[in-house]
Amino acid sequence: MRKNYVSPDYMKDSFTCPHCGTLSLMNYKKVNYFNGIYQNTTNKKEGNGTSCVLIATCQHCKKNIIWIDDIYAYPDIIAEEANADMPDSVKQLYNEAGLIYNKSPRAACALLRLAIDRLCNELGETDRDINKNIGSLVRKGLPQPVQQALDVVRVVGNKAVHPGQIAFDVDEKNTAIMIMRLLNIIVERMITEPKEIDSLYQVLPESVKNAVENRDKK
Repeated sequence: MRKNYVSPDYMKDSFTCPHCGTLSLMNYKKVNYFNGIYQNTTNKKEGNGTSCVLIATCQHCKKNIIWIDDIYAYPDIIAEEANADMPDSVKQLYNEAGLIYNKSPRAACALLRLAIDRLCNELGETDRDINKNIGSLVRKGLPQPVQQALDVVRVVGNKAVHPGQIAFDVDEKNTAIMIMRLLNIIVERMITEPKEIDSLYQVLPESVKNAVENRDKK
C-alpha cells in the first residue's frame, strides 16, 4: 500500500499522479465549449460553458490527467494500491474494482463484495454466509479493530449490492474507496503483521526458540 497517497481530485493543487505515482503539483488548463466554439483559459475557476474539459499536467512527469464536466475521465486509476501481501485471488478482484470505480462504482462494489468473501476463504473460512465467517474468525481470536472493519465492510457491501439487485441510494464511489481501504487494513492486521512477527522470531538463536517452546509446554 502506498504511503502518503493523495487521490486525484477536481481542481486539487497537488495529488498523486496516476501516471508516475509521484505526489506532485499540478498545472491546470480548462477548455470550455461556449457559443459554439472551444475557448482555452489557464484559470481553472473561470468559464461558464455548457461543456468543459479540465486538464491537469503533472509537474513531475508532464503527463495529463483529464476531467470532463467535473467527472474524472483519464487515465484509469486505482484508489489505493493493494497490500503486497493480499492473496492473488483477492488482489485480482481488488485491482479490477480499482480500475473501474470511477466509471462504474456500483460494479466496483460488487467486485469488492466478492473480494471480501475471497479474503475470508483465504483466512480459512468456507461458509457461504459472510456473517458466519466473521463470527468464526472472531472465535479464533480476530482482534476487535479487524472485526469492526469486517463488519463495516459487510454492512456497507450488502447495502451497496444485494444479490440480484443494485442499490441507487448510496454514494457508491466513496463506498468503493472505503471498502478498498478496509480490505487493506484487514490484510495488514491478519497477514502482514503476523508474517513480520514470525520473521523476527525465526532469527532468534535455536537455543532461545527451544527454551520458548519448552516454556509453552509447561
